[in-house]
Amino acid sequence: MRRWPPDEPHVGQTALCACTVPAMAITDRRDARVERTVAKVLDAVHRLLRAEGLGSVTFGRVSKETGVSRTTLYRHWSSPSELISEAWARVAPSNRVPHTDDLADDLIGLFVGVRDVVESSTMRRSLPALLVAAQRDPVISAVHARFVQDRRAPIIERLQVAIADGQISPDADAELLVDLLSGPIFYRQLLRRARTSDADVRAIVSSVLASVRVGR
Repeated sequence: MRRWPPDEPHVGQTALCACTVPAMAITDRRDARVERTVAKVLDAVHRLLRAEGLGSVTFGRVSKETGVSRTTLYRHWSSPSELISEAWARVAPSNRVPHTDDLADDLIGLFVGVRDVVESSTMRRSLPALLVAAQRDPVISAVHARFVQDRRAPIIERLQVAIADGQISPDADAELLVDLLSGPIFYRQLLRRARTSDADVRAIVSSVLASVRVGR
């Protein structure tokens, strides 16, 4: 006899499910009920990621934490990987880079925010496992790539404006500058397990901008 719901996969495996995404709800009341359920599940996943890390997110555990059946979970997400991906995309808001006359201040404010996200408990517990999972799980790999690209794009745009305005050298490579600005924050957290202070962020931004200053 076939079991239902099927045995839940581990992160990295493909979940096969006969469920289809439910049709659009016919009433606002039903829509609101669905939204409340989704929000409840994502809140629980955030708590698990923050407290225990990526490996704690299984449909069985989420069902236990929320009271939402595994059948309902499969209606919305075909696998734990998809659920993790949606929850992860909400962990860090998209970068919003100010466009003032002071490029250094704009970047310092931005990267202090990036530092805060990287050093949050959710990131500290889940980021290493997410990077490993992205190597073998196509769902998480795609989300990770989109997550990174979406958060790099506004910074690259700000640097390109600075190049066009003559604030930094016209031959500066905006993509490389983003790597140089963000790299130390992730290196400190992932490899050195060290915090990055506001003063450190100011020093990083100052050093990077000095390397592309016009007329240096």
